Formats: sequence, C-alpha cells, structure tokens
Amino acid sequence: MPHSTPRRVRGSGGRQQPIKHEHEPDPESVSHLDSATDIITNGDEPLDPAQFYRSFIGGRGERSNAPAPSERTTESDPTDPMFREVRAKTAMAAPSLVTAGSPKNLEESFFHTSFQDIGKKLKACNDTLGELQQLGVSHDVQLPELVLVGDQSAGKSSLMSGLANLDLPRSEGACTRCPLHIRVSRNAEWSCRVWLRKEYSYQPPDRAIHESDVTTNDPFFPWRKRPNTAVLEFKTMHDKTEIEEVLRWAQIAILNDDKHHVLFIPGRGSIAMNTPIDKAAEETLAKFSPNVVALEINGPDLPDLSFYDMPGIFQNPADANDEYLVNVVRNLSSAYIQHPSAIIICAMPMNSDAENSATFGLTRRLKAKDRTIGVLTKADLLPDGGNHVQWLEIMKGHAHATGLGYFITSRPQGKDLEELKKWEERMFEDQSVDKWPAPFHHFVHRCGVERLKAFLSERLGEEFAKSLPNIKYKVKYHLDKITRQLANLPELPNNVELEIQTCLNSFADSARLKIDEFAARINSLPINFRDCLLEIKPKFVLKDRSDIQVVEVPDDDESDAASVGTTAASFVTPSKRRHAAPQATPSKRTRTDLPVNGAPNMVKPEESGIANGNSFGPPQPGPPVQRTGLAEPFTEFSEVGRGFRTLRQVKEEIQAKMKAGMPSIIPPDVYNDLAMEAIRPWNRPTSVYLREVIRLLQAELESALNKSLENLKKRFIYPEAKRHLKSCLDEHWSTTQRALQELYGDETERVMTYNTEAFDHCLKSERAVLTRFRHHMRMVGAGYAQKALVPWEGLTEEKQIQDIKRRELEQAKLKPDEFEREVEVVAYVRGYYKLAALRYSDAVTQRIVCRMIPAIRRQLRNYLDDKLGVRGPDSMSVYAKLMDEDAATAAKREMLKMEQVKFIQALQSIEGLESGMVSDVASVIESSGLQSDPVMRRRESDATMENDVRMEEV
Repeated sequence: MPHSTPRRVRGSGGRQQPIKHEHEPDPESVSHLDSATDIITNGDEPLDPAQFYRSFIGGRGERSNAPAPSERTTESDPTDPMFREVRAKTAMAAPSLVTAGSPKNLEESFFHTSFQDIGKKLKACNDTLGELQQLGVSHDVQLPELVLVGDQSAGKSSLMSGLANLDLPRSEGACTRCPLHIRVSRNAEWSCRVWLRKEYSYQPPDRAIHESDVTTNDPFFPWRKRPNTAVLEFKTMHDKTEIEEVLRWAQIAILNDDKHHVLFIPGRGSIAMNTPIDKAAEETLAKFSPNVVALEINGPDLPDLSFYDMPGIFQNPADANDEYLVNVVRNLSSAYIQHPSAIIICAMPMNSDAENSATFGLTRRLKAKDRTIGVLTKADLLPDGGNHVQWLEIMKGHAHATGLGYFITSRPQGKDLEELKKWEERMFEDQSVDKWPAPFHHFVHRCGVERLKAFLSERLGEEFAKSLPNIKYKVKYHLDKITRQLANLPELPNNVELEIQTCLNSFADSARLKIDEFAARINSLPINFRDCLLEIKPKFVLKDRSDIQVVEVPDDDESDAASVGTTAASFVTPSKRRHAAPQATPSKRTRTDLPVNGAPNMVKPEESGIANGNSFGPPQPGPPVQRTGLAEPFTEFSEVGRGFRTLRQVKEEIQAKMKAGMPSIIPPDVYNDLAMEAIRPWNRPTSVYLREVIRLLQAELESALNKSLENLKKRFIYPEAKRHLKSCLDEHWSTTQRALQELYGDETERVMTYNTEAFDHCLKSERAVLTRFRHHMRMVGAGYAQKALVPWEGLTEEKQIQDIKRRELEQAKLKPDEFEREVEVVAYVRGYYKLAALRYSDAVTQRIVCRMIPAIRRQLRNYLDDKLGVRGPDSMSVYAKLMDEDAATAAKREMLKMEQVKFIQALQSIEGLESGMVSDVASVIESSGLQSDPVMRRRESDATMENDVRMEEV
C-alpha cells in the first residue's frame, strides 16, 4: 500500500517532526499492487507504474492527507508540488536501490531529473482521463472527476471561465441549464471542439408537469434514460470569439431533444441562421436537461483539467409551473456529487451568509464532505466593515469544514481574463486592494484562480494515476464481456438458400395438413353460428291488457283497496271469481287504469309474455324458464331480438300501412318490413364468425411456422414470414368479408323464397307454437290457467293432438281473440325468419369452408415466396438478408460493436499513457544510476473474467 505524505508540526527549536498517520504502513514492510499494466521489476516483486508514479508526485495514499490551509504551519510555498519529501524505503527488495545513495542523494537525483517533468505527467494523465470521459466509459467504469456545484448566483460561471482560461458566457441562464463538461489541455494551437452527449430523451406527458412527478426512481422527469449514449459532434472552432455563441446554441440544441442537433449549429443549421438566439433560448422544448454539452479546449498556457459544471441549485423558480425543476436540478447535482471518485468544488459567495448555501448542505447530507474543496467566490464583494469572523473560521477549518480545505477567488464583472488575473494578483499577493481585509492575508497561498487550478490539476492527475490499474481492469473486463456477447450472436449458415428453402417446404407441407385437419373439425363453429341466428329471432309479446279479467267496481268505491282487489281478482280461479259484466252500465263501470301489457306486480313481459322459439316464459307464480346461453364467440348477442314487438304494436303497424278502402287485406309491406328488421342484426354475428375462423386458422398456421422455422427464429426470415402469413390471411378475410356482405345484402333486400314447401313447414311450426302460447296467455289473463306451459316441441305427437282438442274446448270459455290476424302475421314473419336464417347460415359457411379455406391452402406457399422475394432476380441477396438477425438482435449487435470500439479506444488510451509513464521512469532510473540492469517488460493479462472480478475486489 503506498505511503501517505506525513504531516509536520513545529517541535521544540523550530524543527519539523514527522507525525505518523493512523493508516501509514510500517516502513519495514511495503506491499505492492500486481497489475496487468506495464511494470518495473524491483527484485522479485513487480512495482506498479501507477504506484511508482504516485511516489513521483508525493507518495500519497488512498486520499490526500494534505492539511487544510489553517492546519499548515510551514513557511514554504504551498503551491509547490506535494512531493517535497521522499522517504527512503529501507527494506526494499532490490539492494541496488538502497545502496545507490543516501536519502539526500535520492532527493537530489529525483528532484532534478524527474520532477522537473511533472507538468508533462499531469498533462498525460489528465488528457487520458478526458479522453475516457469523452468516450463515455464513465457509465461503466468509475473515473475521477471534478464537479463544480453551487447555488444559483454563487459565481460559478465566473469561476468556470477562470478555470478554463476562457471568456465563457456569464449572462443569466446561458450556461446553467444543463451539465457542462470542460476538458482543458495545453497545446501549441488554440482550438475548441464541442460535442453533445445524450444519455436521456425528453418524453413529456400530455398534461402539466407536477412536483410529485419527480421521484427517486424518476429523478429527472420527464427525461428518460436512453438504451445507449449518443455522442454527437457539434462544432470545432479556432476563434475564441465564437465560443459564447456556439456554447449557447449547443445548449439550445440539448434542450430541444425533438429536433436534429445540426439545425442549431451556427453558420450551418437553419434554425441557428434564421432565429435570434435570445428568442430560441426562450422557446426551447425543455427548460433543463441532464444531457451534457462537452467542450475540449486546447491552447497555450492552459491548465490540464477536466471538470463538470452543474446548473446552479435554486429554491424559487420565476414561474410557479416550474416548481418541479427545483427537484430536478437538485437531483442532477446530487447524482454527480454521489460519484465516489468525484472531487467536489463547492462555490459559496462571500457577499452572502454561508449558512444559506443549499449546495454545501447537500454535499454534507450526501457524505461527500471529505471529497469537497470549498471555493469562496466574489471576495471583492465582501461587505466593508462587516463581520468577517465566519469566513475566517471557514478558512481555518473551524466551520463548514471540508476534506480538501478552501480557496478564495475574486472575478469582478466587466474584466477580461488578463485583467482578472492581474486583479487577483493585486488583491491577494500584492495586497494593494485596500478593501481586502488584512486578516485574510495569512491565506494568500489559498487565494486566486491560478493557485486553485494548480491544486485541482495535481489532485485530479494524482487520483487518476492512483486508480489507473483498477480502471484498466474494468475496461478490459467490459471489453471481454462485450467480445463474448458478440461471439454468442448467431452467424450465417454455409448454404443460405438451401436452409431457407428446406424450412419453407417444411412449412408448406405442415400448413396443408393443418388446414385439412381444421376444415374437417370445424363443425362446431358453423353450428354455433346457425344456432345464434335462430336464437336472436324476433320475440313478440303475446299478451295484452284486454286479456285480463275485467272486474266490476261500484261507482262510489274508487279507493286504493278496490284497486288492489281488482288486481287480485284478475288471478282468481273460475269457481271463485266475481261475475264479470261484458259492458259498462251507468251504475257499473270497468276499471281501465291497468297497465298496457298486464296487471300490476306481474313479471316483466320479456319473461312471461314473449314467444321465444321452443320455450316460453311461464306465468307467475310458476318457476322462471332457464334459457341456455349462446356459445362463444356469440354470447354477446344473447339479448338481440327480445321485446321486438307487442301484439298491439303489430296491430297499429297493420293499420298504418293498410290501404284505404281495403280493410280486410293486410299489406305485404307489413310482412316484409317486419322480416327485414328482424334479419338486419345478422351482420355482426357474421363478422364475428369470420373473424373467429381466421383467428383459429392463424393459430394453427403459426404453430406450423414455429415448428418449421424453429432454428431460424433469431433470423429476419422468421418475423417476415410471420408477417406475410398474417397478411395472406387478412387478404382472404377481406375478400370473404365482401362476399358475405353481398349475401347479407341479398337477405336484407326483401322477402324472397321459392322454397314453398320449406316455408310452409316453418310457417306451420311457428303458427302452432304461437297460437298455443297466445291461447295460454288469454287463459292466464282470464284466471283459468296457472300451471307453467310445457314447450310445444317437448310434447309427443299424441299429446300435441290432445293439447289441440283441449284448447278447442277451452275456447268456449273465452271471448273471440281480437289479435287473431296479428298472431298470423307474427307466425309468417318468424316462419320466414327461420327459413332465411337456415339458408343464410349455410351460404356463409359454404363461402368460408368451401371457398376461402381451400384458396388459402392453394395460395399460401406461392404467396410467401412472392412476398419474401425468393423468386426474383436478386434472390441471392434476398436470401442473405433473410438470414440476418431479427431487428432486436441486429440492434443489439450494432450497439455491442459501438461499445466494443469505445472500450478498445479506452484501452489504447490507457496503454499509451502507461507506455509513456514507463518510458519516463526508465529514463529517470537510467540517468540517476539507481539500477544498473532494470528489467522492462510488457505483460498482457490473459486472466479469465473471474480473475478480473477477484482483482477488482482486491
């Protein structure tokens, strides 16, 4: 484990005494990290170059233990690199390193030969880190990063401009509506490349967004995670004056997720060229985005830094409808703060109370205090003569303590970069700005953006070098995993044409067999269709108010009791009923206030007075008739036809259509109109019938397809064949539906039959049922009958004869039926309906079974060949395409290929850094004479995934 830099305090006589850290290892024992990187052998033990590099830049441990500025008591310049002291390791395995010289000689040799190039090493580390971040591997491999956070108006934009050494836009809202990733590096020529890194897509609801929509599981609502990250090139610049405009347009492009980013590129995109930038900024689709605008800035005199600038946290949005954004922005900062390897830069303005910083409280709640460096901004706005105690206590580490201490900056508005640099020199170093209080002069080594940049650059490079072996392990782990996944995806067979034709032939044979079996066992569905048509025949109400016993009521007794008596009297037996007068006299009158279709408290007409084919509802108090329901899929039509007409309504219809002067002749329109109205509901059961046939047939054929193409389900041919199979059935359904519509149109045109014998049979059957039921209703109304009526078809022929004779005798007890001709009309309509239903059901089934199904059987194979294109001139290319993966597999393959390229580039970048580091170390050792025969070798890891995981855990 690497040594930590020892803290020093003043002892007696002013001598510095080393203080051993709690976790500092005993110098007698030194452990080494074994890695798959380039190594330097030290005796028999390999020395990790990252570990060796850490000794270059300070010999730090897992985290810098550098004291806060208030804790340091040395007089040396704190901006010097943190490698000022190198402790000799007295128990090293290689004697050559120990005997080469004293610690003093080591110090002189290392400082004068290696540490003069520390800037190059920091640049190499930070450049590699920036490349890895830009590649997007940080979503799979945790990388060290700087994250700049702060409240709104905390001076973050000015601080960011200083860190990037660039005049970035500071206008309100210009750079604070999405995360900004800035990578700064030294280069002879100045350039700036801008990317858009999209990890989320904008999916707003069709309503206003509420604060409650933003949850732990959905922290950036309505932004939703994309399946993979899209890195889009935006623009490269070589003129610093373009940066503000390009950066603002890049942010506008990020906020308009529904439009192509090219539209917003200055000088190229139509929106950027035709829309004022302020107007475009106000009319963005979203107001904040978790997607990232990334900048790579290269130029002379730039630091080596890579950091994220987060939108400022705020509490009160200007628009009350944007309350949800408070949580979105806080969640965005929280997500970056919680990265375990993130170094947090927390900005707090000195013209406000430190207690008001919501961001600092957030870092403390997220347990990121030890990884946080505080930056007190706007030092020039520190109130004159105010209470400066809180800020001094912060700088001393007594209040709002952070693990990495605090820096102070001053970046007044209206000054360019060079002026700001000189301003901070005058204010903090020369102390020529009178308003800067003297008590703060003690912290000059922690004042100014230049010192902050040096500290951050060193810190970031050190963290990256320290974690480099683990980063490489994880990059290799993900690369190996992706390579294995790509290897497991199916490959093309050797003979594509033969494979496809064999499978299609197998399906054709299996499909013909399935269709033949289906046509042979389809009997139940046509029977159920026929029964449905017969069951939904028109049901007529065969009782009327005139059927009920008329009771004489005295003139002077019109009380409610008399009304109840009348009701009760209508159901008494002949031996107990009162004498009924056929006509009303002046002293006696009949009650006429009875219901139209029966007496009060009787059962509903639908249950007791409707002729319903082979069964009829019994009168009360007999048990109700149990009707058998229709079979699937026709159950929804069970109530069709009920309550079709009452006898009185039929009577009224006859009278309305009767020709003047011909009172005894029933117009043909009466029969025709009633019959056509009864037939009209057939279209719906017909459509259901056809749909069910197609559904069952499709299930059978898809089963055959699944079996025949079992080995090709991952190929494009399978979904294509399945799609064309459905298309074939849909076409036959459409053709058959039109033919059935013609049959339906014929039946609903008018009454038509020349099958006189069949019609007479149906008419006779219906007349027998209806006249018997009508007689029963009249007997019930007169109070003679109470027993339930046995269905006519349930009687034997002998009992039917007896029933007819019984009715003839009972007729003498009843007055003539005023609805006799109406019953005859009903019998005619129902007789014709039955004839037409049997005729139509057979015709529909014949059209389906005898024409549609055989046509499908004949045409299916040729249809598939034509639609798949395997018979055309380009059949070979078609075969190859059909053998491609299905859409999901193809998309997965493409995604894995992109991920593979990403991790290959990441590994190459890391190996390039390692190679440079080992080369530098070799030159140092050679020039210092520390080891006469160094062994330099490159070792690539061939470990399995399990070994990689184990090494990660170690």
